[in-house]
Amino acid sequence: MNKHAVLELERVKQEKVVMADESALPVTLANDVFVSPNFVISLCHKGSCKADFDMLPIEFKEHDIAVMLPDHIIGHGECSEDYSTTMIVIDRLFFDELINRESFRGYLQYKNQPNYHLNDEQYSQITTILATLRLVIEIPHLKRTESLANLLDILFYALTDFRGDESTNPMNKVDARNTYLFNSFYDLLINNYKSQHEIGWYAEKLCLTPKYFSGVIRQITGKSAARWIDEMLILHAKRLLFTRRDMNIQQIAFELGFKSNASFCRFFKDQIGLRPSEYRQEK
Repeated sequence: MNKHAVLELERVKQEKVVMADESALPVTLANDVFVSPNFVISLCHKGSCKADFDMLPIEFKEHDIAVMLPDHIIGHGECSEDYSTTMIVIDRLFFDELINRESFRGYLQYKNQPNYHLNDEQYSQITTILATLRLVIEIPHLKRTESLANLLDILFYALTDFRGDESTNPMNKVDARNTYLFNSFYDLLINNYKSQHEIGWYAEKLCLTPKYFSGVIRQITGKSAARWIDEMLILHAKRLLFTRRDMNIQQIAFELGFKSNASFCRFFKDQIGLRPSEYRQEK
């Protein structure tokens, strides 16, 4: 049996873009949640699938399209017998190049709401683009990478147009410099949340004062930079408590960069209202 597309990490790294037809969610050895390090686009052809996305329930139905950014948590769920989807998995480094293109400017609108529904005409247009993309992926040639980037450009322009909510996306209400600043902060956060919990570190990396940095992040997103850091830590704390039964609370605390078990427990209870052990028992 072939491995699920999002689990073929080495293949994705080598080929930059992998495309596959799937009928289920990825299943890890422990049958637990999965965190993809790569960028994933999925088009549902038939059936439906219920799962968790960042610990919140989500349903993926016929003719839905989902755009999932790297490092988000996908919980194992239930799919209907006729569930069928086409997945495009884009290597993280290649994705980092793509987001500098105009077509990918609004990619962060998918952070909390990854999927939406396509009407029949939109679905037909997307399947046509994917058919062309599949040909380019499968036929080796000298300009494969350039062709992939151009086709993904077209795909993302179409997805942005079909989603149709750019005017309500707070990321589009600020100037390009501030949007770039937040994108840079978010990328730093998902790569360093374990070791860096303080606003000052991120501000220094972006060559800004903590006060100015915090103000810009709040202006763009409505949430402070500190809140973004706390939410990222809580998200992964929940994941580890839920899936890594082989790790005790102290090991999880150190894994997430806390200096002591006590400081982690205080932080978790302040955020969730439960001690880590209570949350684990409840789940």
